[in-house]
Amino acid sequence: MYLLPCPHCEVPAAVSPARAGDRIACPHCGQEIAVPKLGELRQLPTAEGDETVEKSNARAAEGRANRPTVLFTALGLLAAGLFLAAAFCAVNWATIRIPMTTEGHIDEFRQAYQEVSSAQMIREWEEINRNGVDLPAMYQYRVMELDKWAWLRNAGLFSGAGLLAVIGAVFVGRSGRASGA
Repeated sequence: MYLLPCPHCEVPAAVSPARAGDRIACPHCGQEIAVPKLGELRQLPTAEGDETVEKSNARAAEGRANRPTVLFTALGLLAAGLFLAAAFCAVNWATIRIPMTTEGHIDEFRQAYQEVSSAQMIREWEEINRNGVDLPAMYQYRVMELDKWAWLRNAGLFSGAGLLAVIGAVFVGRSGRASGA
C-alpha cells in the first residue's frame, strides 16, 4: 500500500497498486483523488513505512547469522567423525600383537646355525648357490608389523584432520559471533 496525499486536505490515503490509474475517495474529506499510474505510484512512500524495510533487513541478517552456525555444526560433526575414526585405528593398532620382530628372527637363525655342524652348513650353502634364495612372500610377522604401523599412521592422519576441523569450527564460531555482535 502506498500513501497518496489528498490534493484537497493533504491527508494521505492508503492506495494498493491494483488501483493505479483509477480514482478513489479520500478517507478524510470524501473528495475524489486521481490515483497515478503504477510507475508514479511506486515513487510514493509506503503505508508500512520503515517497519517493512526493517523486517526485511532483519530476516536477511538472520539468514546470514545462521550460516556460521550451520558451518560450525558441520565442522564439529566432521571433527567428531574423524576423531572416532582415529580412535578405531588406534584400538586396532593397540590390539595387534606381533609374535616376533626381525631382530628376534635373526637371533633365532644365529642360534640355529651355532648348533648345526660344519658339513650341514656347507650343504646348505651349496644348495643356496645352486637354487638361490626364493622367498615367495614376506614372513607373517613382517606382514603383521606393517599392518600395525599402517593402523598407527591412519590414526595420526585422522587425528590431524580432526584437529584441523576443530580449528576451522572455532574460527567459524568466532567469526560468526563477531559479525553477529
